[in-house]
Amino acid sequence: MAAMAANDQLRTFGVRAMVLVMSFLATLFPIIILWPSSAPDGSERAGLVSPQAAAEQITQCGAGAVNIRYDDLLQSYALAVRDATEAQLQCIETAAGYHDVELPPGLQKGFDEIRAAKYSAVYRAQAVAWLSTRGLLDKVPTFRAGETDEAAFSGELEAICGPAAKGALQSEYGPRTINPVWLQKIPLPPRAEDDDAVSCLMAAASVAGFELGFIGNEAVPE
Repeated sequence: MAAMAANDQLRTFGVRAMVLVMSFLATLFPIIILWPSSAPDGSERAGLVSPQAAAEQITQCGAGAVNIRYDDLLQSYALAVRDATEAQLQCIETAAGYHDVELPPGLQKGFDEIRAAKYSAVYRAQAVAWLSTRGLLDKVPTFRAGETDEAAFSGELEAICGPAAKGALQSEYGPRTINPVWLQKIPLPPRAEDDDAVSCLMAAASVAGFELGFIGNEAVPE
């Protein structure tokens, strides 16, 4: 069932990518597109807890009351923690699974850093596995910040990811951004080659240390 849920989430990437403005290392997007071919391990299954169960687990970390709200824009639940300490952040992050957590301003940055580090590690492991099974890992070009030409590098990423990826990183927004026009041309539901193109680009960029982002086409409601 978990694998099926991951597959369903993968198939919605086109819609979510066009709605959200995000940087994949700092948000939930890497987790949303976890590959269905990878059966979730224990830590991933723990991330699928309900918001109610997550809220209860957070209070067991010693934090204060937790308010649960549904974010219509992101189509996900957010857990607002009223009172917590810096020492409780790691426990809270684990207890929350993959639900968004809102903390007092003085604690939010530290929590986000803990979460970003976890997501980056989880996603990179998935990326290595995905590329390895397709014989692409050794083809990922080397990227050196400040030395490598980003435009040329993005072209190499497109090339190793196949014809469906052509133009994905070529737009007015620069080589670190998925071209929104390219995304809009992907039919819903996406074809298998479209799924593979996006997964390949994100995986190869992750392994190379080349951060990619998405441009949304909807304004945030006031």
